[in-house]
Amino acid sequence: MTTDYVIRRALAEELPTLVAIEHEAGLRFDAIPVINELSEVATSLETFQKAQRDGEVWVAATTSDATPIGFAYTDVIDGALHLEELDVLSAWGRRGIGRALVETVVADARARKLSAVTLTTFRDVAWNAPYYVSLGFRVLERHELTPGLVKLLAYEDVRGLPEKLRVVMRRDV
Repeated sequence: MTTDYVIRRALAEELPTLVAIEHEAGLRFDAIPVINELSEVATSLETFQKAQRDGEVWVAATTSDATPIGFAYTDVIDGALHLEELDVLSAWGRRGIGRALVETVVADARARKLSAVTLTTFRDVAWNAPYYVSLGFRVLERHELTPGLVKLLAYEDVRGLPEKLRVVMRRDV
């Protein structure tokens, strides 16, 4: 099967586009009453720049003109590759791009000899926790959280993502 996109490391000049992709992807939450009232929690350009320099940002880009249409941004937390953000433009949705980005992150974790890929996401949003379960992730119980993941949940809570709506997930590699 041929695709009309490729996945590769992000280029520095593409980072402002990733900010726009994240914003557009966040608009999907406007239809969910409990979530649309939350403050918008977005990744800063400076955060993307550091992550890109560290090789922690992957993009899905069109094969026709190399325009980014989605991305995955990661970091290492307690020996696991943590998927900080995954977004695909809605016009490109439902084509397996998100899945391909996740599999790229999993392959990166494996190549780096990390134990797993972890993430935090909304518990009850169809394209969040249930989607990641379909990709082989499982919800971690509170006692399974590493110190870094506990700290991350607290940080997200302060930034406007209530812990009671979130789950931490893990996929061993």
